[in-house]
Amino acid sequence: MKIMYEKEKGRLVYAGKSPSPDFWDSHWDLADLRASIERDKNNSFVLKVLKKYIPDKKGRILEGGCGQGQVVYCMHAHGYESVGIDFAEKAVSRTRALFPDLDVRTGDVRDLPFPDDYFTGYWSLGVIEHFPEGYDAILKEMKRVLANGGFLFLGFPYMSFLRKLKARLGLYQPFTGGKIADFYQYVLDEGAVTRELESYGFKLVEKRPYSGLKGFKDEVAAFRPLGQKLFDYGGKNLWMRGLRYVFDIALAFFAGHMILLVLRNTK
Repeated sequence: MKIMYEKEKGRLVYAGKSPSPDFWDSHWDLADLRASIERDKNNSFVLKVLKKYIPDKKGRILEGGCGQGQVVYCMHAHGYESVGIDFAEKAVSRTRALFPDLDVRTGDVRDLPFPDDYFTGYWSLGVIEHFPEGYDAILKEMKRVLANGGFLFLGFPYMSFLRKLKARLGLYQPFTGGKIADFYQYVLDEGAVTRELESYGFKLVEKRPYSGLKGFKDEVAAFRPLGQKLFDYGGKNLWMRGLRYVFDIALAFFAGHMILLVLRNTK
C-alpha cells in the first residue's frame, strides 16, 4: 500500500487497492460467516455507546456501510430495531441467507432509500474515507434521514498525534495532486470532519480515539512484528488477550487508528 501526505488538507492518501463492491465481496468472503457475525453479538464498544445515548432502545438505528452486518446483528440481538445497508451485494445476500430475520439491504449511502427523519441513530464505521470524491453526499443523507435529536456515531481513520508528528517530520511521501490510481482511502483530519458536520447542523457530543494497537504497529516499523502478532491473535491465552487489550487502550490517545465522533442532529 502506498501512503502519501496531502499537506493542503492535512490528510493521508492510501493507494493500491480500489474499494469497489467486488473488492469488499471478496474481502468478506469468509468460510464460516455465521461464526464471524455471531462473535460480535456482545460487541462492548457498540453496546456501551448505545446504552449511553439511546438507553431506551426507541426508534430505528441504521448502519450505513454495514458490510457483513456484525453491528446490525449486535443491535438486533440486544433489542434495538436495526437496519443495515451496503453496496456489496454478495456480502449482503450471504448475511440475509444466514440470518433471514436481520434487516440488511443492498443500497448506496449517498442515496438512501428511506424517508426524512426516519432514524433515531446512525452508525457509520470506516465508510466515509473510501470515497475519492469526498463524503459530502454521505453527510447530506445522514442529515436527511436522522430525526431531530438523533445521534450519529461516525468512525473513520484519523490523523492521530503520531501521524501528525510523522507528517511534520516529513516521513510520508508528499501527495502532489492529480488523479489517484487505485485509490483506497483517506486518513482524515478529525477537526475538518467535525467542522463540516457542524455546518450541516450536527453538534459534537463526544470523541473517542480507538484501535491504538493497529495505529501504532502500522506507523512504527520496529514494533510491527510484535504488534501484528498481537493484533492477529484469536486464541484463548489470557496473557496474550490481556496484553493486546492493554496495548490497544494505552496507545489509543497517542496513536489510535480510528476515532469515533458522537454527534447530535440539531435540525
